Amino acid sequence: MDAEINLLEYLLREINHRMNLVTRNYLSNKEITMSRFWVLNKLSQDEAITMKQLQSQLLLSSSTLTGLIDNLVADDLVYRWRDDKDRRLVFLKLTEKGAVLLNEILEYRTKMLKKIVDMCGDSIDIGTLNKNLKTLLNASDDAVIF
Repeated sequence: MDAEINLLEYLLREINHRMNLVTRNYLSNKEITMSRFWVLNKLSQDEAITMKQLQSQLLLSSSTLTGLIDNLVADDLVYRWRDDKDRRLVFLKLTEKGAVLLNEILEYRTKMLKKIVDMCGDSIDIGTLNKNLKTLLNASDDAVIF
């Protein structure tokens, strides 16, 4: 069983690594980094999110995240504002330009995955694969070991 789990961990890590390599190459043509992509992707999941929430979700230091956000704001990809009632709270959301860019990147990644799956032919049932990966993802919420 341990050998199978080790293989699963390796395969998930390698697929992620290869997806990131190809994505990083695509992003370089768009003049955006992987870190900026991950920020845009996280921001797309909520209408608005605080800097503190984003920092917690991305596991980035405050100074690193502030630098990323400063650049994204300067490039008109992210909108930042302070709460009127509590000025300590800084909110973020994607601008239209940021949403368009993120959509282009996600479409590219989807096309890349589709090509990979198509190359496998009938040897992969994408429905079963998705179901199994979703089961693993859901179980991972409760299985964190410290």
